[in-house]
Amino acid sequence: MRILIITNVFHPSNMIGAFRMNAFARYFSRAGHDVTVIAEGAEDVNESWEGCDVRYVSDPIVRNYSYLSSRIYDGRWSMRRAVKALEYRLTLNSSLWCRKAIAASRRVMAGGRIDAVLSTSGHDMVSHRCALKLKREFPEVYWIADMRDELRVPRLKYAIPLLHRLSLRRLKKAMKMTLDMSDLILSVSKPIVDDLRRASSHGRVLEICNGYDYPEVYDCCFQDRFTMMYLGRFYPGIHPDNLFGAYVELIDEGRLPADCVIKIVGNPLKIDIPDALRSNVVELPIVDHDEAVRMSIEECDALLMIYSRRAGRKGVYSGKLLDYLATNKPILAISDPGDVVGDLMRDTGAGYAVDEDDIPAIKSAVMKCYDLWLNRRTMPRDWDRIKEFRRSRQVGKLLDYLAGNMTDGSGQCGNKCVGV
Repeated sequence: MRILIITNVFHPSNMIGAFRMNAFARYFSRAGHDVTVIAEGAEDVNESWEGCDVRYVSDPIVRNYSYLSSRIYDGRWSMRRAVKALEYRLTLNSSLWCRKAIAASRRVMAGGRIDAVLSTSGHDMVSHRCALKLKREFPEVYWIADMRDELRVPRLKYAIPLLHRLSLRRLKKAMKMTLDMSDLILSVSKPIVDDLRRASSHGRVLEICNGYDYPEVYDCCFQDRFTMMYLGRFYPGIHPDNLFGAYVELIDEGRLPADCVIKIVGNPLKIDIPDALRSNVVELPIVDHDEAVRMSIEECDALLMIYSRRAGRKGVYSGKLLDYLATNKPILAISDPGDVVGDLMRDTGAGYAVDEDDIPAIKSAVMKCYDLWLNRRTMPRDWDRIKEFRRSRQVGKLLDYLAGNMTDGSGQCGNKCVGV
């Protein structure tokens, strides 16, 4: 099968969405399929990656915009960045990159039959807009729209009111057409799958979770000082205040040693660190994904995930949580214990999910992690359940579905995925 992937987040981007698209490309190719990727890059170049033909298309305003925006957060403005901001406020879309990506996709289509197109949601709907255009021109192509998360419209500062309303109307129309004209929709969790199924006219929605892509870790190393680690940025409305408050109380009560450590890796935003914890909290710069995985295995005793239910979103695992699963380190997920995160912790035995406002529960979970460190023990995980979240197995689920449901003219869609 010949597959075309259209994405504005791809290797070497450090964005979580890129890791998902990398996995689709990698395991499609390893299963024997012919994969071409149209991806945003710093230059207009063709490269081979994991057996895939990757055709990088640069953003004509800001080179490698998606990649750079995931690594640089210094608040500085330039003329190109100002023009990019204006483009987005006018169109809610990387419209100039979209035109170049469509032209590159047409050249691929002209070179021979494409059986399936996979597009994804990035910081906007640009990849889906490209695929929508191709679907109109090549209706026989099987279109897989990876929505990833729930449908959301952007909230912009300094929006131009009339133009913003018009752009929102176009964006919502593009969302609806993507849901209706695609042949299959993908998302990351059952609550979001259910919502998308109701919103789509055809109802063909498949849960393909995010996951991890490294060997499971069965041995465990322990730090000299009890160390918890948070990897990634704190998004708006998400903060570690209650975790810090619980730590201060535990140290004051003499239940935690005064020299315990909280490492925060890759958060560019300012957080409020209590004076009592200044010597305990270590802030480290952004690292690439491989280094983040290594640090989570070798440089901590417990891993942190913080997500506020006040954001009003259901079915959000957080990419970092699934990356944590196979480290053999206990996970403290400060999140809605009644949502998918709580289910995941209970099903896998990988950690604890506690409500963000329940300080006693946070303290109790911290102490459970500390006791594991103190006694040099690990949690009894359900490794069979955890292995279901290997990226290879999740892509294998999609290939199995296509093998049984794709009605294209090729009649072939191999369902063996190396590593499953």
